[in-house]
Amino acid sequence: MNAATLGLLLTRLGRLNEQFLTDHHRRHGTTPAEAAVLLMLANTTDEAVSPTVIADWIVQTSGGLTATLKRLEDRGWIERHPDPDDGRGRLVTLSESGRDANDAIFTDLVDRYSSVFVDTDTDSGLDAVRDLMRGFERLTGATSSAWWTHPTDVSLTTTTGSPR
Repeated sequence: MNAATLGLLLTRLGRLNEQFLTDHHRRHGTTPAEAAVLLMLANTTDEAVSPTVIADWIVQTSGGLTATLKRLEDRGWIERHPDPDDGRGRLVTLSESGRDANDAIFTDLVDRYSSVFVDTDTDSGLDAVRDLMRGFERLTGATSSAWWTHPTDVSLTTTTGSPR
């Protein structure tokens, strides 16, 4: 196992992807965190989601998420409602304008990623990335998301019984 090289290449890949995403989201007037919240909300089966679930999914601190949600709410892209099960809590929903913004941002992102992945066997790439995610999630105690498949990727399937 060449763990040192793999670790260094993953670090470099992470930084290149962050730079790529920062540039992409700047073009759309958003931050990567804002776009991650929109994407998460657009692809959940839950009608409303707690900030704790959002923070866990997008891997953001609660303080950072509070600021992200405030910016999204100010733009009219999300709405926050009282949690009927917890009088102190709030739940987050995606507004129609937020769904439209997500669709535009995500469609452009997929187009841009397609140019990055042009010479890549994406099935093998997905298998490797899912394995790596499971390892990092196990090590950090993060909720697993390695099973996730975007709904538009009809050629791919999620594991039966996987949470969504």
